Amino acid sequence: MIDNNKKLPILISVPHGGLTIPSFIRDKCLLSEKDILLDCDTWSNYLYDFKNDVEEFMETDISRIVVDLNRSIDDMPPTNPDGIIKTKTVDGKTVWNTFSGELSEIEIKEIIDRYYKPYHIKLERASNNPHVLLGIDCHTMLDIGPVKNSNSWEKRPIFCLGNRGSLTGEIKHEPISAPSELILKFKSLLEKKFANFISLPLGEDVPLVTINDPFSGGYITKHHGQKGLIPWVQLEINRSLYLPSSDLLSIEPSQLDLARMKEIKTRLYKVFQELIDEFTTTRKKVR
Repeated sequence: MIDNNKKLPILISVPHGGLTIPSFIRDKCLLSEKDILLDCDTWSNYLYDFKNDVEEFMETDISRIVVDLNRSIDDMPPTNPDGIIKTKTVDGKTVWNTFSGELSEIEIKEIIDRYYKPYHIKLERASNNPHVLLGIDCHTMLDIGPVKNSNSWEKRPIFCLGNRGSLTGEIKHEPISAPSELILKFKSLLEKKFANFISLPLGEDVPLVTINDPFSGGYITKHHGQKGLIPWVQLEINRSLYLPSSDLLSIEPSQLDLARMKEIKTRLYKVFQELIDEFTTTRKKVR
Protein backbone atom coordinates (compact mmCIF):
# COMPACT_ATOMS: atom_id res chain seq x y z
CA MET A 1 0.00 0.00 0.00
CA ILE A 2 1.35 3.42 -0.96
CA ASP A 3 -0.58 5.44 1.61
CA ASN A 4 -1.82 4.43 5.04
CA ASN A 5 -4.88 6.63 4.80
CA LYS A 6 -8.35 5.49 3.74
CA LYS A 7 -8.56 3.71 0.38
CA LEU A 8 -9.26 5.93 -2.60
CA PRO A 9 -12.90 5.72 -3.84
CA ILE A 10 -11.76 4.41 -7.24
CA LEU A 11 -12.38 1.26 -9.26
CA ILE A 12 -9.22 0.21 -11.12
CA SER A 13 -9.54 -2.20 -14.05
CA VAL A 14 -6.42 -3.82 -15.59
CA PRO A 15 -7.79 -6.07 -18.35
CA HIS A 16 -4.66 -6.70 -20.45
CA GLY A 17 -1.93 -7.66 -17.98
CA GLY A 18 -2.33 -11.46 -18.01
CA LEU A 19 -0.01 -13.95 -19.72
CA THR A 20 -1.83 -17.25 -19.17
CA ILE A 21 -3.08 -19.42 -22.03
CA PRO A 22 -5.75 -21.83 -20.65
CA SER A 23 -4.76 -25.50 -20.75
CA PHE A 24 -7.56 -26.55 -23.11
CA ILE A 25 -6.17 -24.38 -25.97
CA ARG A 26 -2.50 -24.07 -24.98
CA ASP A 27 -1.21 -26.60 -27.52
CA LYS A 28 -2.84 -24.60 -30.35
CA CYS A 29 -1.05 -21.35 -29.55
CA LEU A 30 1.85 -20.54 -31.91
CA LEU A 31 3.24 -17.67 -29.87
CA SER A 32 6.27 -17.69 -27.60
CA GLU A 33 6.15 -16.31 -24.04
CA LYS A 34 7.83 -13.14 -25.26
CA ASP A 35 5.33 -12.77 -28.14
CA ILE A 36 2.50 -12.98 -25.61
CA LEU A 37 4.23 -10.52 -23.28
CA LEU A 38 4.71 -7.94 -26.03
CA ASP A 39 1.17 -8.27 -27.39
CA CYS A 40 -0.45 -7.68 -24.00
CA ASP A 41 -0.14 -4.47 -21.96
CA THR A 42 3.35 -5.45 -20.91
CA TRP A 43 3.84 -5.50 -17.10
CA SER A 44 0.64 -3.50 -16.57
CA ASN A 45 -0.22 -5.81 -13.66
CA TYR A 46 2.86 -4.39 -11.90
CA LEU A 47 2.53 -0.80 -13.12
CA TYR A 48 -1.08 -0.49 -11.94
CA ASP A 49 -0.89 -2.63 -8.81
CA PHE A 50 -3.11 -0.46 -6.61
CA LYS A 51 -5.14 -3.36 -5.22
CA ASN A 52 -4.42 -2.32 -1.61
CA ASP A 53 -4.94 1.39 -2.27
CA VAL A 54 -8.36 1.64 -3.93
CA GLU A 55 -11.86 0.49 -3.04
CA GLU A 56 -12.23 -1.88 -6.01
CA PHE A 57 -9.55 -3.54 -8.13
CA MET A 58 -10.02 -5.86 -11.10
CA GLU A 59 -7.41 -7.76 -13.12
CA THR A 60 -7.04 -11.09 -14.93
CA ASP A 61 -4.22 -13.57 -15.43
CA ILE A 62 -5.63 -14.62 -18.84
CA SER A 63 -3.77 -13.25 -21.84
CA ARG A 64 -5.32 -10.62 -24.10
CA ILE A 65 -4.46 -12.98 -26.98
CA VAL A 66 -7.03 -15.45 -25.61
CA VAL A 67 -9.78 -12.94 -24.85
CA ASP A 68 -9.81 -9.17 -25.09
CA LEU A 69 -11.97 -7.92 -22.23
CA ASN A 70 -11.97 -4.45 -23.80
CA ARG A 71 -13.90 -5.52 -26.90
CA SER A 72 -17.59 -5.99 -27.58
CA ILE A 73 -18.84 -9.57 -27.48
CA ASP A 74 -19.92 -9.13 -31.12
CA ASP A 75 -16.42 -8.11 -32.29
CA MET A 76 -15.44 -11.52 -33.64
CA PRO A 77 -13.00 -12.96 -36.18
CA PRO A 78 -12.65 -13.27 -39.09
CA THR A 79 -14.27 -9.83 -39.51
CA ASN A 80 -11.79 -8.39 -37.03
CA PRO A 81 -8.56 -10.34 -36.35
CA ASP A 82 -7.96 -7.93 -33.43
CA GLY A 83 -11.39 -8.41 -31.89
CA ILE A 84 -12.50 -10.18 -28.73
CA ILE A 85 -10.66 -13.37 -29.83
CA LYS A 86 -7.36 -12.62 -31.60
CA THR A 87 -6.19 -14.40 -34.73
CA LYS A 88 -3.26 -12.02 -35.40
CA THR A 89 -0.87 -10.17 -33.09
CA VAL A 90 -0.37 -6.42 -33.44
CA ASP A 91 2.66 -7.11 -35.67
CA GLY A 92 0.79 -9.63 -37.83
CA LYS A 93 1.84 -12.99 -36.38
CA THR A 94 -0.68 -15.84 -36.60
CA VAL A 95 -1.92 -16.84 -33.15
CA TRP A 96 -3.59 -20.25 -33.53
CA ASN A 97 -2.36 -23.45 -35.18
CA THR A 98 -5.71 -24.58 -36.57
CA PHE A 99 -6.95 -25.33 -40.07
CA SER A 100 -8.98 -22.12 -40.23
CA GLY A 101 -6.52 -20.04 -38.20
CA GLU A 102 -9.25 -19.54 -35.60
CA LEU A 103 -10.51 -21.32 -32.51
CA SER A 104 -13.70 -23.37 -32.75
CA GLU A 105 -17.11 -22.00 -31.79
CA ILE A 106 -17.17 -24.33 -28.77
CA GLU A 107 -13.77 -23.08 -27.59
CA ILE A 108 -14.75 -19.45 -28.10
CA LYS A 109 -17.99 -19.96 -26.16
CA GLU A 110 -16.08 -21.55 -23.28
CA ILE A 111 -13.59 -18.65 -23.21
CA ILE A 112 -16.35 -16.05 -23.17
CA ASP A 113 -18.40 -17.87 -20.51
CA ARG A 114 -15.38 -18.59 -18.31
CA TYR A 115 -13.45 -15.32 -18.54
CA TYR A 116 -15.21 -12.51 -20.43
CA LYS A 117 -18.69 -12.49 -18.92
CA PRO A 118 -17.53 -12.88 -15.29
CA TYR A 119 -15.12 -9.95 -15.63
CA HIS A 120 -17.85 -7.61 -16.81
CA ILE A 121 -20.33 -8.85 -14.20
CA LYS A 122 -17.74 -8.12 -11.48
CA LEU A 123 -17.05 -4.68 -12.99
CA GLU A 124 -20.73 -3.80 -12.81
CA ARG A 125 -20.96 -5.00 -9.21
CA ALA A 126 -17.87 -2.98 -8.31
CA SER A 127 -19.35 0.08 -10.04
CA ASN A 128 -22.37 -0.27 -7.73
CA ASN A 129 -20.19 -0.01 -4.63
CA PRO A 130 -21.43 3.20 -2.93
CA HIS A 131 -17.84 3.98 -1.88
CA VAL A 132 -16.64 4.13 -5.52
CA LEU A 133 -16.78 7.48 -7.31
CA LEU A 134 -14.67 6.85 -10.43
CA GLY A 135 -13.65 4.00 -12.71
CA ILE A 136 -10.26 3.98 -14.45
CA ASP A 137 -9.56 1.37 -17.12
CA CYS A 138 -5.77 1.05 -17.17
CA HIS A 139 -3.65 0.19 -20.20
CA THR A 140 -0.22 0.63 -21.76
CA MET A 141 0.60 1.49 -25.37
CA LEU A 142 3.46 1.07 -27.81
CA ASP A 143 5.65 4.15 -28.21
CA ILE A 144 5.13 3.85 -31.97
CA GLY A 145 1.89 2.20 -33.04
CA PRO A 146 -0.41 1.61 -35.99
CA VAL A 147 -2.76 4.38 -37.05
CA LYS A 148 -6.39 3.24 -37.00
CA ASN A 149 -7.75 2.35 -40.47
CA SER A 150 -4.31 2.91 -42.00
CA ASN A 151 -1.12 1.02 -42.85
CA SER A 152 1.06 3.74 -41.33
CA TRP A 153 2.50 3.98 -37.82
CA GLU A 154 2.84 7.02 -35.54
CA LYS A 155 4.58 8.21 -32.38
CA ARG A 156 2.41 8.02 -29.28
CA PRO A 157 2.09 10.51 -26.38
CA ILE A 158 3.39 9.58 -22.93
CA PHE A 159 -0.14 9.50 -21.50
CA CYS A 160 -3.51 9.31 -23.23
CA LEU A 161 -6.84 9.81 -21.48
CA GLY A 162 -10.11 8.68 -23.05
CA ASN A 163 -13.75 9.47 -22.34
CA ARG A 164 -15.13 8.72 -25.85
CA GLY A 165 -15.26 12.41 -26.74
CA SER A 166 -13.31 15.16 -28.49
CA LEU A 167 -9.69 16.28 -28.03
CA THR A 168 -10.88 18.41 -25.11
CA GLY A 169 -13.17 15.76 -23.63
CA GLU A 170 -16.40 17.26 -24.93
CA ILE A 171 -19.22 15.27 -26.56
CA LYS A 172 -18.39 14.36 -30.15
CA HIS A 173 -20.41 11.53 -31.75
CA GLU A 174 -21.74 9.70 -28.69
CA PRO A 175 -22.26 10.19 -24.95
CA ILE A 176 -19.02 10.74 -23.05
CA SER A 177 -18.07 8.38 -20.22
CA ALA A 178 -16.79 11.12 -17.88
CA PRO A 179 -17.31 14.91 -17.65
CA SER A 180 -14.90 17.04 -19.67
CA GLU A 181 -13.98 18.98 -16.52
CA LEU A 182 -12.85 15.74 -14.86
CA ILE A 183 -10.69 14.60 -17.76
CA LEU A 184 -9.12 18.06 -18.21
CA LYS A 185 -8.22 18.08 -14.50
CA PHE A 186 -6.79 14.56 -14.88
CA LYS A 187 -4.65 15.85 -17.77
CA SER A 188 -3.36 18.86 -15.84
CA LEU A 189 -2.42 16.71 -12.84
CA LEU A 190 -0.49 14.24 -15.00
CA GLU A 191 1.36 17.15 -16.59
CA LYS A 192 2.16 18.57 -13.17
CA LYS A 193 3.33 15.32 -11.54
CA PHE A 194 5.35 13.99 -14.50
CA ALA A 195 6.79 17.18 -16.01
CA ASN A 196 10.16 16.61 -14.33
CA PHE A 197 10.17 12.81 -14.42
CA ILE A 198 13.71 11.48 -14.86
CA SER A 199 14.58 10.44 -18.44
CA LEU A 200 11.13 11.30 -19.75
CA PRO A 201 11.30 10.00 -23.37
CA LEU A 202 9.86 13.10 -24.97
CA GLY A 203 10.64 14.49 -28.39
CA GLU A 204 9.51 17.82 -29.75
CA ASP A 205 6.61 16.17 -31.54
CA VAL A 206 5.53 13.90 -28.64
CA PRO A 207 3.08 15.50 -26.17
CA LEU A 208 3.10 14.53 -22.52
CA VAL A 209 -0.69 14.05 -22.26
CA THR A 210 -3.41 13.85 -24.90
CA ILE A 211 -7.17 13.37 -24.67
CA ASN A 212 -8.98 10.82 -26.89
CA ASP A 213 -6.02 10.57 -29.29
CA PRO A 214 -4.91 7.98 -30.26
CA PHE A 215 -7.31 6.14 -27.93
CA SER A 216 -10.72 7.45 -26.87
CA GLY A 217 -11.64 4.49 -24.66
CA GLY A 218 -12.59 0.94 -25.54
CA TYR A 219 -15.56 -1.25 -24.74
CA ILE A 220 -15.09 -1.13 -20.96
CA THR A 221 -15.11 2.67 -20.89
CA LYS A 222 -18.02 2.88 -23.31
CA HIS A 223 -20.23 0.10 -21.93
CA HIS A 224 -19.79 0.75 -18.22
CA GLY A 225 -19.50 4.52 -18.61
CA GLN A 226 -22.80 4.78 -20.44
CA LYS A 227 -24.56 2.88 -17.65
CA GLY A 228 -24.10 6.06 -15.65
CA LEU A 229 -23.28 4.40 -12.32
CA ILE A 230 -19.92 6.18 -12.13
CA PRO A 231 -17.78 8.12 -14.62
CA TRP A 232 -15.16 6.08 -16.48
CA VAL A 233 -11.81 7.15 -17.95
CA GLN A 234 -9.40 5.04 -19.98
CA LEU A 235 -5.74 5.66 -19.07
CA GLU A 236 -2.92 4.68 -21.43
CA ILE A 237 0.77 4.91 -20.47
CA ASN A 238 3.50 4.82 -23.12
CA ARG A 239 5.69 1.74 -22.55
CA SER A 240 8.82 3.77 -23.25
CA LEU A 241 8.25 5.36 -19.84
CA TYR A 242 9.08 2.15 -17.99
CA LEU A 243 10.15 -0.73 -20.28
CA PRO A 244 13.85 -1.50 -20.82
CA SER A 245 15.29 -1.95 -24.30
CA SER A 246 14.06 -5.08 -26.09
CA ASP A 247 17.35 -6.94 -25.56
CA LEU A 248 16.94 -6.52 -21.77
CA LEU A 249 13.23 -7.34 -21.67
CA SER A 250 12.34 -10.48 -19.72
CA ILE A 251 9.06 -12.13 -18.80
CA GLU A 252 9.38 -10.91 -15.21
CA PRO A 253 10.66 -7.38 -14.49
CA SER A 254 14.06 -6.95 -12.82
CA GLN A 255 14.54 -5.10 -9.53
CA LEU A 256 15.57 -2.04 -11.53
CA ASP A 257 12.39 -2.29 -13.63
CA LEU A 258 10.27 -2.67 -10.49
CA ALA A 259 11.92 0.37 -8.91
CA ARG A 260 11.15 2.49 -11.96
CA MET A 261 7.53 1.33 -12.03
CA LYS A 262 7.23 2.02 -8.29
CA GLU A 263 8.27 5.64 -8.88
CA ILE A 264 5.64 5.97 -11.63
CA LYS A 265 3.02 4.37 -9.34
CA THR A 266 3.84 6.80 -6.53
CA ARG A 267 3.34 9.81 -8.81
CA LEU A 268 0.22 8.28 -10.32
CA TYR A 269 -1.25 7.67 -6.87
CA LYS A 270 -0.80 11.36 -6.05
CA VAL A 271 -2.60 12.22 -9.31
CA PHE A 272 -5.49 9.96 -8.30
CA GLN A 273 -5.59 11.50 -4.82
CA GLU A 274 -5.78 15.09 -6.07
CA LEU A 275 -8.24 14.15 -8.80
CA ILE A 276 -10.62 12.60 -6.27
CA ASP A 277 -10.24 15.59 -3.92
CA GLU A 278 -11.17 17.94 -6.77
CA PHE A 279 -14.00 15.67 -7.92
CA THR A 280 -15.60 15.37 -4.47
CA THR A 281 -15.25 19.11 -3.84
CA THR A 282 -16.97 19.89 -7.15
CA ARG A 283 -19.78 17.43 -6.41
CA LYS A 284 -20.42 19.03 -3.02
CA LYS A 285 -20.63 22.48 -4.61
CA VAL A 286 -23.12 21.22 -7.19
CA ARG A 287 -25.33 19.77 -4.45
